[in-house]
Order: sequence, then structure tokens, then C-alpha cells
Amino acid sequence: MLRQITKQHGVDFATALLFDRFRNSPKHSVFIQRIDALRNTPPDNSPPGIDARVVIVPAALYVERPDMGSDGRIIREAAENFGCRTGLVPLASLGSVSENARRLTAWLEKQRDEKLILVSLSKGGADLKLALHSPDAPRLFRNVLAWINVCGPLGGSLMADWILSSRLRAWVFRFQYWVQRRDFGFISELRHGPPSKLNFPLCPPSGMRMISLLGFPLRRHMTTPFSRFCHRTLSAWGPNDGTVLLSDAIHWPGEVYPVWGTDHYFRPEGRAKELITAVLSYLAVELRNPSGHVEDGARAVMPA
Repeated sequence: MLRQITKQHGVDFATALLFDRFRNSPKHSVFIQRIDALRNTPPDNSPPGIDARVVIVPAALYVERPDMGSDGRIIREAAENFGCRTGLVPLASLGSVSENARRLTAWLEKQRDEKLILVSLSKGGADLKLALHSPDAPRLFRNVLAWINVCGPLGGSLMADWILSSRLRAWVFRFQYWVQRRDFGFISELRHGPPSKLNFPLCPPSGMRMISLLGFPLRRHMTTPFSRFCHRTLSAWGPNDGTVLLSDAIHWPGEVYPVWGTDHYFRPEGRAKELITAVLSYLAVELRNPSGHVEDGARAVMPA
């Protein structure tokens, strides 16, 4: 339906419509209102605090391009100002989803007693999702209180499909990756839908809260020439942030907070700090007074 609306009325109209549906959906509206209220509340000099370490699951290229925010520096600063200890999972900056899922499970194996809040950025969300598919996931994630997914392509990205749909494009990227000594699985494992390794339902372990923060940009909100190109390419499939197809989030478990006017890189920085502080304030209360368990599946947000 969104694809048809996009074709008839343009991607900006379809993006605004989906944003409105999320904000007014039975599943997400109360959560969105609470985060809105926290964002509009003056900062507390004595935040409630959380007895957990906030750990970044970084995006791709976090070593080579930290200027893109892929290392989570902004989020770590906000968490430290909130009084939380922080850390970063040492994933392979250029690694495939499979490789980084293995690295993440190996890292979690060593975190036996400390309570954790994982914050995944972009591709780090896909790495974490595949790690959750491990048979040992209930044991490995037993100390994870919450997962904050920031713009993660949890079902893969159609940009990977676009590259692989052309022999010439695929050859150019394979050659580029060969020269750079990079694993081409970085692209092939990010395909959207079958036969992607990410094509399975996401079911977080019982007791682990999941919150997704997702940008809803119009064309004018894209911040770089590359993001504008990706947004334009993906618009054939409907609203997107330049990497993630926004309609995918309809089926994500947990709670979704749509961020108007923000693309995949979550600029400006001040907005990202304000938002992560509001989410941590929300979790500080919820983790002390749990209101329920994480849901399996999600209700539709666009009724026919």
C-alpha cells in the first residue's frame, strides 16, 4: 500500500503518512508521548541513573569514518552525562554480518555478571539481530536489560539488492572490495528478504526490552550527496531513511520512536543527545517498575 501511495503522491507524502500512523498507532502512541514529554523536560541535574553499562554496538566503518557518528561517541557522551558507565563492542569495522555476529556473541560470553544496555547503530543492528538468532542467545543475552536499535537495517537493506541486481554494479563493488581486502559478504549478507541471512522473525529474549529509533526524512532532510542518492534509489520501494525501508519497522517487536526530519546519520548531533537522554530517562523508570514483557511480533500501524 505504501509503495502505491508513493507512486501516486510521492515519497514525501508517503513518509509523512507513515509517520502519522506510527504516532497514532495503539502499539506505539503512549510510548511516543512519554518520550516527547521527556525530550521537552529541562535536564535534571540529578538523573535517576541506571544500574547498567551502556555499550555501543558500532556501525560499519566506525574505525575509518568516526566523523559519521558510527562509533557512538555522541551516545556515549550522553550516557556518561546521565551517570552511566559506557563501552564499545570491538566488532570488525569492515566485517560482514556473520563475522560481527560471531564477535558479538564471543564478547557477550565474557560479560557474565554485569548488567548491560546495548545501543546498536545502523549495521550494528543487523549484526545484533543475527547474534540473537544463535541457539545460545537466551544465555548470552541474559544480562542485557534493553536493546536500543538506532536506524538498524534489521531486515537488510534494499541498497544491497540494488547493487546485486546488476552484474556490472556487482562486479565493480566486488573488484573494489577485493582491492580493499574487504569481505564482499558485507553487501551480500545485507540483502533484503530471501535469501538474506536476516530473513527471519526477530524475537528478543524474555526480559530484554527493545526500543527502535528511526529517522523519517523528507527529500530535503538528507544531509549528504550519498544519502540523497540512496534515498532517491530506495524511493521506488516507498519511504526510507537512505538505508532502511521504513515500512519494515511495522513488524519490529518492542517500541518504535519515529524521528521527524532525521536521516540515517541522525543529524544534527544535539538532537541525538537529547533523544538518547530521554530514552535513558524512560528506561531508568521502566526498569525499576516494569510494566510488562517484550511483545512477540507487532500490531499493524496502517489499518486498511
